[in-house]
Amino acid sequence: MMHRSVLALFAKAPVPGQVKTRLSPPLTPTEAAELYEAMLLDTVAQHQVRPGRGLFLWFAPAEAEGWFRAHIPPRFRLRPQRGAGLAERMRALFEEHASEGADRIVLRGTDSPTLPPERIREAFELLESADLVLCPDRDGGYNLIGLRRPAPELFDLELSTGSVLDTTLEHAQALGMSVALLEPHHDVDTQADLELLASTAKPEQAPLTCRWLAANLRKCLFDPLAADASLAEEES
Repeated sequence: MMHRSVLALFAKAPVPGQVKTRLSPPLTPTEAAELYEAMLLDTVAQHQVRPGRGLFLWFAPAEAEGWFRAHIPPRFRLRPQRGAGLAERMRALFEEHASEGADRIVLRGTDSPTLPPERIREAFELLESADLVLCPDRDGGYNLIGLRRPAPELFDLELSTGSVLDTTLEHAQALGMSVALLEPHHDVDTQADLELLASTAKPEQAPLTCRWLAANLRKCLFDPLAADASLAEEES
């Protein structure tokens, strides 16, 4: 079925040492993977099928398909991410959905479980007139991007740096694209992000994340000796 509007999620398999590595320390690699799994599943649960809008989850690595098929509801169509780096994989996503007839494509990550639901609605509404919609992140990047059509040049940059948003806006201006910015939010990459998550996450929006935080956060952030011991034990 062709959808003019597409909401796509980007996700990685929650494997220790391969996700949220900047959270270790204070978390152990296993704890970081557990937290990411909770955030991923909470983010997925926030999205339901809407008339005329396709739901997709693009996963990595390709060999983790079994895990995603076991954990992701069937309302999401699963696709493996394609490309060597994050920018290339994002470029491929927009090109593929556009080739299938979509002209309102919104991509969000799965490490921002407290992103207000209205941001998604606002992104699709803004794409009725804007070529590009971004939700800025507090680290100089963005946690949501929406496009009406592919713009490969937007991804000719080094992602995961503090200048991603500014560089993207410069590329958009050079391409003559109209841009709309949503109210900034945050994903979870660093200890400061983790502390912010702990102070803002609500059980009604992110129950698995809140459960993990309640069980683990005090040890990780406020008991450094215990956290160091856990990390040393995992690395031994």
